[in-house]
Amino acid sequence: MVTKIIWTCFLGLFGWALVHNAFDSRQEKLILFLSSDKPIMMQEDIDSIKQLAENMKLDFMVKADSLGLPEEIRTLPSIYFQNEQGRSQFYGRYSSMSRLRNFVRTSKMVHHKDAGSQKQNVLVWQDGKADIIAPIKITKLEGRQPIGFDSLQFVHSAHQAIASGMQKFRLLQEHEIDKKTKGFYFNIYPYLDEQDKLSICYEVFSQYNCVRPISRELEPVIPPFAWQDRAAGFAEIGSMIENDILGHIEHSEIGDAFRIVPNDAKTVSWEQLGLAIEAAEAETEDTAATIGTIGRKWTVEPREHLDEPIIIFSFLSPVDNYAGEVKALEGELQLSEELSLAGAVGKFTVSIADVTMGTDEFDDAVQNKMLKKSLYPEAQFEFTQIKGNLGGLQDGAYQKLNVFGTFTMLGISIPIEVESRIGLVNEGGVTKMDVSCNFELPLFEEFRVKGPDGPSPAKDILQFYMNFKLVESF
Repeated sequence: MVTKIIWTCFLGLFGWALVHNAFDSRQEKLILFLSSDKPIMMQEDIDSIKQLAENMKLDFMVKADSLGLPEEIRTLPSIYFQNEQGRSQFYGRYSSMSRLRNFVRTSKMVHHKDAGSQKQNVLVWQDGKADIIAPIKITKLEGRQPIGFDSLQFVHSAHQAIASGMQKFRLLQEHEIDKKTKGFYFNIYPYLDEQDKLSICYEVFSQYNCVRPISRELEPVIPPFAWQDRAAGFAEIGSMIENDILGHIEHSEIGDAFRIVPNDAKTVSWEQLGLAIEAAEAETEDTAATIGTIGRKWTVEPREHLDEPIIIFSFLSPVDNYAGEVKALEGELQLSEELSLAGAVGKFTVSIADVTMGTDEFDDAVQNKMLKKSLYPEAQFEFTQIKGNLGGLQDGAYQKLNVFGTFTMLGISIPIEVESRIGLVNEGGVTKMDVSCNFELPLFEEFRVKGPDGPSPAKDILQFYMNFKLVESF
């Protein structure tokens, strides 16, 4: 087992980071906040984050809580990405470099919002500045059902009994959460045999992975008990689950462990930590002088670096931490005979195999279970109408437009509107069409695809952000 790092090992690293960053003028930063008295991250995790930052040309900064923390930081470690447009907090396991990389790339296009939502009938543990929830899902009672069995009453009483066995969590009818809320989800599987003996199995999931449980007991963890003693049995199960959660918070080696920031922790502003958001200097470019005659037919330019996404997508806040990307896009656009976007038509296609959420488990769930890759290997957008201030492309100015067309996925076609920004640029003597656009898909309403746990409509709508270039097709 890799030895957990101790604070004295950080002194050199912190000193280097603070001095180095005092003179670094790069706008894009990856900031890691750590606990000074109870550090829990392994050195290899910090080294991996540092290497990722270097690979992505980010300024990597490490900040100890002894220097003070911004008010919104409730648990440690916490990771933030910051640029001239704002900052976003990373929602995920600090050991998952693929998720962290996706987070940075998403945040470069659009910063995550911190909207709240309501949870009903949820276990809550509030300690210091931390807010920790543990929603319960009790599945249908399998096996024999007693005479006069009321499933709703059974679930309600089971919730109460589970909570009674816990020392830190309390069962609340309603509770406000946001992205800084920590969470563990658990499923209870009850079974009643012919002798009226109730058996209980359970699974516990981290908020960062709804596919693979962090604790799984698919065999009864306590001896079967009499139906009339079910309150005591559920209370014992509640105590076991709470201990599982507390152990994971303290000792997780997969990136879930954290320390709670106490209420009396020193509070400082981002500016006091040298992390003020600085506006980028305006850039000007005389593109009109460098763009000559253009043709009618254009195709998507392949990315030089295949690891850079063309499309970023996420659910709406507060569940926009569920985000992914697409690294390849195929398609064509044809201008009108007057070489104008007025009257232009086009079609763009994405392979479902190129859709990624950052981990193999999530990719398998999204590609195969949600989008049924084997049956519907592609998604497509075909447009036939563009509205907006359709000036001449060759004047070098970007045009803000609304593109109307048909989006097809899972064999279902729906009309959508895509907000776009299009202009011509010159790169190395080659004229290209620079395209940025965004749109939303009503995932559940139109395609009957269920999103992550969270409030509606946030969990039912996917938002997309795209940036790509077109080159002339000869």
